[in-house]
Amino acid sequence: MSDAALGIAILGIGLPLYSYLGYPLLLFLLASAVQMGRDAYYLVSRSERRRRSDRLPRVSILLAAYNEEKVIERTLQNCLAVDYPRDRLEILVGSDGSCDGTDAIIRRFEGQLVRLLRFDERRGKLSVIRDCVAQARGDILVFSDANTLLEAESIRSLVRHFDNPKVGAVCGELRLISPDGASADEGAYWRYELVLKILESRLDSVLGANGAIYAMRRELFPALPERLITEDFIIPMKVRSRGFRVLYDPEAVALETAPAGVEDEFRRRVRIGAGNWQALWHCRDLLLPWKGFVSLAFWSHKVLRWFAPFLLVAGIAANACLLGRPFWRVIFALQLALYAAAAAGYALRRMRLPAGPLRIAHYFVAINLALALGLARGMLGRQRAAWERTSRQVAGSAQRP
Repeated sequence: MSDAALGIAILGIGLPLYSYLGYPLLLFLLASAVQMGRDAYYLVSRSERRRRSDRLPRVSILLAAYNEEKVIERTLQNCLAVDYPRDRLEILVGSDGSCDGTDAIIRRFEGQLVRLLRFDERRGKLSVIRDCVAQARGDILVFSDANTLLEAESIRSLVRHFDNPKVGAVCGELRLISPDGASADEGAYWRYELVLKILESRLDSVLGANGAIYAMRRELFPALPERLITEDFIIPMKVRSRGFRVLYDPEAVALETAPAGVEDEFRRRVRIGAGNWQALWHCRDLLLPWKGFVSLAFWSHKVLRWFAPFLLVAGIAANACLLGRPFWRVIFALQLALYAAAAAGYALRRMRLPAGPLRIAHYFVAINLALALGLARGMLGRQRAAWERTSRQVAGSAQRP
């Protein structure tokens, strides 16, 4: 019994530790070596380091909207103001059974590069996107959200990479802002994930995209079932499965208002957790070791994270059977301290008091709980494809620069 408990404790605690701490260290070391090689090559060859392009392909910006009357007008104004030739641009808005004033607002923009595709039955984001793609005229598809603002150069930053025929998709960077337009307190976890994305991009192992800003070649849009939830992860991974590169460009920036509260973020994470179960199935070919470093990244950054809640529960339960050993008593105490800190952080936030570092512990436990609930819903098929609206607040000064 003790040997089994020891093995479960090592795996249950060690695998999440590797995913959250060991893998980032490995990424840093490998990405640093790659960057040193690129710097050495540049010093020898003096070749152009930054990709520049005068080619301007036709671009279709695709938005899916459901009851977005509070934000859609500003979003369309923003899309029309991006720095891209108007004769090479179109904006398609798919209204997924909206029953407020969304459609009427969109119709006011028709004739200004904007087309409304009205769907009476609410089906879900992927179904809307798929129908919009079928009617898009652009060679490059740029996906965004109805509450997202694109910076002026974002489209040019995305499309410049498609001069390389090996590039199939490009992901941009989403920055959160508070309702007054100031930079939001994104927290340590958000910045941590951003660092991982930058390091993975240096190793040509970008995993998925952010639905607020990414682009792809129209002909590579995959055939997918309607009930997918995390399409912004699965679609770029399908592009990679076909042998094309997926890049990350932090200079292609989109702005979005941060969630109104922790509850909104928790619901979003539950939904993502349900979608992760689908992603595991639809992207399973990229888990094979002969797919290269992207396979290691997929296992380390995604799969282990998705199953971390269950590993952590198994780890602490097995650890409880090993309290006769001094080392494992310390490990058990550290785990209890983590969960106590999370509970204290939650209590302070509920009382609207500063939580300091306790916020990190609270966020870590909360997202793992949400992932566990989401995975359970995904396995049981209880998560709807049609998204639930997050309460929207229009950012007061979040103007397109």
